[in-house]
Amino acid sequence: MQLIPSMDLLQGRLVRLRHGDPQQATFYDLTPEAWVVRLIAAGARRIHLVDLDGAFGGSRQGAFTRFPERFPEVRFQLGGGLRDRQAIEEVLDLGFDAVVGTLAVEQPSALRGLPGDRIVAALDLKGDRIVTRGWQSSSACASTDVFEALLTLGFDRALVTDVSRDGTLEGPGVEAAAWVAGEGFRVQASGGVKGLSDLAPLIEIPGVVGAISGKALMEGFIPLDAPSTRVALEGGA
Repeated sequence: MQLIPSMDLLQGRLVRLRHGDPQQATFYDLTPEAWVVRLIAAGARRIHLVDLDGAFGGSRQGAFTRFPERFPEVRFQLGGGLRDRQAIEEVLDLGFDAVVGTLAVEQPSALRGLPGDRIVAALDLKGDRIVTRGWQSSSACASTDVFEALLTLGFDRALVTDVSRDGTLEGPGVEAAAWVAGEGFRVQASGGVKGLSDLAPLIEIPGVVGAISGKALMEGFIPLDAPSTRVALEGGA
């Protein structure tokens, strides 16, 4: 399993939200470019970018769209505001290794024919419901119906976020990750990771291939210069 750094971007700046709430935002002085350089030096092989301007309905901002070209030694996946097929195809054409989005929840059939290994369904969970559009709206479909539709179309990669734990450093949503992995998905677990010890229960779950961490890395709860961190960051493709 691989530790995947997450970078939330708002108005071109690094930010962390608590429970996905823009009213509970912490901005960081470090530039996104400088943080990418530090993550690569620490051993990062994949970085998860979240375009919060796009997620909340605004226009895409910032130089991050050029990151795949500027930093070819790391794979980038992008989420936030990718609500139609054209937007997804444009991002893939920019060189992003994968896109993460809720179009898979709202219109799974719109993804038909896209490469399954480059589509990561954003399954953001509040209890047993999937929420979308910056975590402000609930899906009209039951989670299990969404799972079935995705798997039928050949999309078996999912980023699973327990919204109640995101940005809290209260530990990961192990139950949510295990539930989705048990349905047949390759899961990246997101939300609540506060230290490398939190990875242990996730490693034990078949189908969980990655763990997303933003705040813990940004604020030093997971030290970038530790050999154990490098091992976790280099843990997979």
